[in-house]
Amino acid sequence: MDLAFTSDSGRLVCDLSDGISHATVSAASGAEAAADFLTAVKEARDNEIAECFWHEEEGDYRWVFRRHGETFDVAVMWCSGVVTGWQHVFRADCSVTWLVETAGRRA
Repeated sequence: MDLAFTSDSGRLVCDLSDGISHATVSAASGAEAAADFLTAVKEARDNEIAECFWHEEEGDYRWVFRRHGETFDVAVMWCSGVVTGWQHVFRADCSVTWLVETAGRRA
């Protein structure tokens, strides 16, 4: 898994990839999203599972981090309303150490 963060006019954008899988997710409030991401990654490292939400005008992204030993299962979902519910956008595995270090560099 690989991810790259960029900031654009106060927004936070994350490009995720894993093999042929690719997704781009974003948050309207970049500083809040970055802090929530880092907090969730550290919480999952210590407690095996955590999540955070990135809010957008038309809906929300939900990040779920589940630790299995030294590996994280990372799932990102999108919801634009109650009718559609949560739809998977991206899912991959990565090293716990790698994601904690990557999140720490971003925050």
